[in-house]
Amino acid sequence: MESIVLATGNPHKVGELRAIFDEVGVPIRGLRDLPGWESFVEPAETGATFEENATIKARSYARQTGLPCLADDSGLEVDALGGRPGVISSHYSTDGADTGLGRAERDRLNNERLLRDLCGIPPDRRTARFVCVMVLCDPPTKPGAGGVPPLIEPGAGGVPPPPWGQRPHGLAGGARWTAHRLPHLERAAATYFLTWRLERGELSPAERAIVLGACLHWHGIKAWFHYGVVMHDHVHVLMQLIDDAAPRPILAGIIHSIKSFTSHEINTLRGGTGKIWQDDYFDEAFSLGVPQQTIDYIENNPRKAGLVAPGERYLFSWRPGGHGLVVLGSGEVRPPRTSERGVSGPPSGAGRPRLRVARGAFEGRIGLPGDVPRGGNGFGYDPLFLVAPAFVRTSAELSPDEKNRLSHRGLAAREMARLLAT
Repeated sequence: MESIVLATGNPHKVGELRAIFDEVGVPIRGLRDLPGWESFVEPAETGATFEENATIKARSYARQTGLPCLADDSGLEVDALGGRPGVISSHYSTDGADTGLGRAERDRLNNERLLRDLCGIPPDRRTARFVCVMVLCDPPTKPGAGGVPPLIEPGAGGVPPPPWGQRPHGLAGGARWTAHRLPHLERAAATYFLTWRLERGELSPAERAIVLGACLHWHGIKAWFHYGVVMHDHVHVLMQLIDDAAPRPILAGIIHSIKSFTSHEINTLRGGTGKIWQDDYFDEAFSLGVPQQTIDYIENNPRKAGLVAPGERYLFSWRPGGHGLVVLGSGEVRPPRTSERGVSGPPSGAGRPRLRVARGAFEGRIGLPGDVPRGGNGFGYDPLFLVAPAFVRTSAELSPDEKNRLSHRGLAAREMARLLAT
């Protein structure tokens, strides 16, 4: 079997996972085992979940190396804190901001904040787990394929961008303008509130299902589709571009793909021809968090339009739920395969990478101050984490062999190895 590249140069981590994958005959290499590794660019981890961050890294390094790439993201979830620290586990004390502190000082401040945030919570409600999500991404067969429209630079034709003061805030660095009729600002990893409208008439329920499937086709591939609703005559989407999903522009390419595919499918369903969507779309970019009123507007749109009664669920919408998406009409906690909704998705195009996902969880609870921290065999939250089911020893008191057997990373790696062996 072709070797897999781990998205890390850490020799300890490479050695730990190599032993697991050797059992199924899958050779493992670290980034530093590859020629030219100094030129690899580490992508920004801008995801809201472990799976999103692992996908960003796996996709990026698969594209850069031309080899299957395995990446992971991990952290601590505490039930009493609503799943926090989660993806900001490494920088919990600073609410996710990397302030350049050394590992030991960062661990100390993170642990102090965690115990402080759990003050007054009894032992039986301090349940927690270390979670690791691994994503394996195949390299694109034809990098850059997909038919994305060309970039229009400012001054190169089309509509010129407005003065800087009218542009979305906080998006100056690395941002690029594209244009059709409206000027559009695009930046990797930005979050967008998007709207596009029908040329005329209304969409039937079957046609809305086609549009829903087409939107979610790109979830996890080019963007994370956090919230959305397909109305009778327009579509609202809140999505975050995946940082490394080249080529540019991604935003125009995604919307062009959705409009083009759905126009064909809707015309086929109607047995006719003609223009389905208005040419342009409207966008608002956010870089410092999405206002709650924007999310409320998307979710309440069907009720305000009279498509559902108060309290009813609208079929053609989605929102975050658990570790994936909830499509409200079906209750599915993942993006649905469009074939399961009776429609086929837009052509994936050459180069669409295949993703495989494995998850491991190491259960326990956070000890009480005075009893913890304990142990010298771990780092991070290990000295606070009492291992289930006995809740006597901390993770930092386990031997290396015990920890490798029980750890979230080892469990995720063994699950991924099982997937590869079947």
